[in-house]
Amino acid sequence: MKTKRSSTVLAFLILMVPNVSAWSDDREVVQLESQLEALQDQMTRMQRAFDERMGGMNSLNGKNADAMNKFLTTITRLQAALDREQVDSSNRRDRISGQIQELNDNLDELKARLARVSKQLQDIDAMRRDSKMRNQKSR
Repeated sequence: MKTKRSSTVLAFLILMVPNVSAWSDDREVVQLESQLEALQDQMTRMQRAFDERMGGMNSLNGKNADAMNKFLTTITRLQAALDREQVDSSNRRDRISGQIQELNDNLDELKARLARVSKQLQDIDAMRRDSKMRNQKSR
């Protein structure tokens, strides 16, 4: 595409050059022709360098896109793992909370039993004292 443009520019420049017969000196014509050839060579080199650099840019863009896709995949996996961990943590917290509540209920039940046993021991002790006092009075 650029080569066609270069050829078109070259043809335009050649047409712009006045008729060879109008030139008084052939040396000037030869000089202009060599300048045109030099310009054409320079345009070709510039086009080649541009194409090479664009190829390099396209390659870098492709690598960048691949790296971004890998990064996004990693982030997605990490987010999924964090979500699973949060659910697991919530389930553990609920389980532990239930176990703590169960322990508290058992502790309350034990306290109530202990209070009943303590009351029974006090009653037994009181009956024993009363019995002892009655025995001492009856003697």
